[in-house]
Amino acid sequence: MSLQQTEPVATAPQTKPTVFRGDIQGLRAIAVGIVVLYHFWPTALPGGFVGVDVFFVISGFLITTHLIKRPPKNLRDVTHFWMRRVKRLLPASFLVILSALVGVWLLAPITLWQDWGFQALAATFYFQNWYLATSKVDYLAEADSPSPFQHFWSLSGEEQFYLVWPILIGVLMVSAVRLKWNRRKVVLTGVGLIFALSLGYSIYATANDAGTAYFSTFTRAWEFAAGALVATLGERAYAAKNNIVSLLAAWVGLAAIVFSALSFDGEMPFPGYIALLPVLGTALLLLAHSTHKWSPNKLLANRLMSFFGDNSYAIYLWHWPILILAPYTVAEFGLAAQLGALALTLVLSVLTQKLVEVRFRKFIEVSKRFSAPRFLVVGSATLAVAAGAFYSMSGAIMEESKDITASAKRVSAQVGVDCFAANGLSDECVAKKGIPERYQQLAPAPIVAKEDKPDIYKDDCFSGQGDKYSERPVCSYGEGKIKVAVVGNSHAGQWMPALKSIAEKRGWELDTYLISRCAVMGEPQEYDEQASIDGCTDYAGWVTGEIEKNDYDLVISSSRQSLPIVGHDLESSEAPAKEAFEKTLRDWEATGAQVAVIRDTPFPGSTLGNLPDCVAENEQSLSECSGAASEWIPMDPQADAVESLQNPNIVSVSMNDKFCREDKCHGVVGGVIAYWDHSHLSQTMAENLAEPLNSRLASALNNDKLFATSQQ
Repeated sequence: MSLQQTEPVATAPQTKPTVFRGDIQGLRAIAVGIVVLYHFWPTALPGGFVGVDVFFVISGFLITTHLIKRPPKNLRDVTHFWMRRVKRLLPASFLVILSALVGVWLLAPITLWQDWGFQALAATFYFQNWYLATSKVDYLAEADSPSPFQHFWSLSGEEQFYLVWPILIGVLMVSAVRLKWNRRKVVLTGVGLIFALSLGYSIYATANDAGTAYFSTFTRAWEFAAGALVATLGERAYAAKNNIVSLLAAWVGLAAIVFSALSFDGEMPFPGYIALLPVLGTALLLLAHSTHKWSPNKLLANRLMSFFGDNSYAIYLWHWPILILAPYTVAEFGLAAQLGALALTLVLSVLTQKLVEVRFRKFIEVSKRFSAPRFLVVGSATLAVAAGAFYSMSGAIMEESKDITASAKRVSAQVGVDCFAANGLSDECVAKKGIPERYQQLAPAPIVAKEDKPDIYKDDCFSGQGDKYSERPVCSYGEGKIKVAVVGNSHAGQWMPALKSIAEKRGWELDTYLISRCAVMGEPQEYDEQASIDGCTDYAGWVTGEIEKNDYDLVISSSRQSLPIVGHDLESSEAPAKEAFEKTLRDWEATGAQVAVIRDTPFPGSTLGNLPDCVAENEQSLSECSGAASEWIPMDPQADAVESLQNPNIVSVSMNDKFCREDKCHGVVGGVIAYWDHSHLSQTMAENLAEPLNSRLASALNNDKLFATSQQ
């Protein structure tokens, strides 16, 4: 998944060097400008996410400059450094977090409260980057709405840098004094080592697990270190700052930043070696410090750029929650609304900079009763209580809503015929009650539906991504003489509640061969990292070997084609994917097993976000959570391959008529929220599809051994 498309960047103000560098304010203005434009109009500036790299380099430069001039000699000095950061950064960030929580309470559907409440906690205590790295890079999280607090991932990395860096610089400086070594050379060596180690790890991690690498402090440390190296070189590095070489260096540095913002895109694995361009460009611009009359540093230091640079931290803080929450206030978040959101961002940013960043900080500095440590404790505790209330309230509501499925089934049956779940679009039910715009009782409730997943997730039945593809778990369910393999990605796994019910009835033993996102056909597919490409490609051959070794009677498979074949886009992948599936299906059938493919289910994500979120917002008008069959029914090269093979031992079945009627597909069917995210069936829906799925498999396979007691 593309993570750069949703993630903002930190712009924290820093201690200025002794000689004021007005060009740095202009550099901040450029960085925050490209970030904001990227978030509002990502296609207009596809590489705007490189602003994070620019700001990290600036932070490393300014903080290291300060620490070299005033190196901490003991823990007290380090504590004073930390408290200065508290006074400069936390008042504004705490204000925005609290304001965003109020906005969530007033505007956002309750289905988002628990996750967003926890993210507010993560933002308050600056571990947001690690939360996102562990929870939001999975394929199954791609439909989750970005929270108003998500932009604190970069501030979290920056605060972690502030926590460690003064200790590191202090240790290096004190060690140099005690050993009578040159202090600047010792610091330069230490910082250079961090730069090299972190860059090397960043390249490795990005190639093997790009999603996690994007957020990791360890893969970003070299960007801070790049700025620190410039600071360590000191004024001697730009002694000839008025010459042509310095002028050219400055323009090359600025050009590298602009080129990155215009030419990079969210599909690139990042940061890794690609981030060298904006990082080294920023470092070069800082190092050049050109004062030539044609220097870009002169342009960066003008009054307009300084204005946006002065307000960059507040602009960064406000623009993201406004962008996330504003669409809840208007019917369509078009150009006029977007421009209004930008205007509101600028007004709030100027007020915050003047009243909070400046005046409130001065109040803390002179106040005897409300010192920085006290503000830190009181502010953090207040936000923790507020954010925790959202988390706990939604958890309590979820518990209260868990037992409504039986009630919803009774309500559905009041029309004199069972119109619950799988029967909701039958001719008889539609004739009696139509397709209702709302139901008296939804099952499960929207807040519960987001967690209404099959047990296979809890049981860790999926092979992962990146270097985790080497783990190939096999889960077994049921006991019997008939051995059945369930093969595919999560769109095969979504059928497990139904298949487990069939297995119990028919005496099957089910073994799962499931892999995250990968379409199991043996062709390389376009992941962000090579390890995932290799792992996915190899999986099909391994599964074929397991099917032959274990002598399965039946292989049931289903797949969503969400990734293109390498060298193709998604649309042009259909033909080569179909050809690859034909070979794979023949290989499975050659082991002596029959093969049944379940055609992929409708995909709400083509027009909607998370389905339970949509229902929570539109319970009075559920048609908003429906879509045209032409948009929702996806391509399915695996099912198409079955049709081409015309082999009686390789069959396909479709359940899509249970979701779609008269060219329209529905996210709520028979009172049941049919999906727990943007594409995967809820457990409640899948369980209620067991009988029709059993009947269709039995009819297609026509095998008395498999369906000895099957009722046609």
